[in-house]
Amino acid sequence: MLKNLFISKVRIELLEQFLFNPAEEYHVRGLVRIIDEEINAIRRELLNLKAAGLLKVENKGNKVVYTLNPKCPVLPELRSMMYKDSEFGQNLYRIGTKIVNAELIILTHSYLNNKYESNIDVDVLFVGDIDIRKLTPEMKEIEKTLEKEIRYSVVTMKDFEFAKKKREPFLINILEKDKIVLLGSEKALAV
Repeated sequence: MLKNLFISKVRIELLEQFLFNPAEEYHVRGLVRIIDEEINAIRRELLNLKAAGLLKVENKGNKVVYTLNPKCPVLPELRSMMYKDSEFGQNLYRIGTKIVNAELIILTHSYLNNKYESNIDVDVLFVGDIDIRKLTPEMKEIEKTLEKEIRYSVVTMKDFEFAKKKREPFLINILEKDKIVLLGSEKALAV
């Protein structure tokens, strides 16, 4: 889908690199190796992304380093679009709509930043009347593809609403931090 919205393939690849790795710093030659595109095309698109306010530029020694600009006002929406369009996002959406009939699927702060603050942190929260026997093999398949364990949790909508009302730490931790709603409405998250 995003290939139809954004004209440049290199720009899409750069956006993915920066948005999926928000804390990373990159220099031009490093991006050439990662993305495997021509250096001039990468330089041109880096300048375009900088002009759009998405990237910050800093000189470190003899290298020019690019980082994601956290103050960019469209960053959350762009990041959400990228995750929804990713293979992982598409698979979760397919599972949620076609297999387990989820009402909400939330990618959590832990997944987005690849950082776990406690052993109860999860990557994905599924909300709805979900048959865990159908969900488990699908998630195992995704884990195989990603070569990474995905921590996920399942709650009914009734339990989700109750936990919000009682301000249970597990749920509040998910709702108050950076997150992406892959399926369902952001309005359902209001505490």
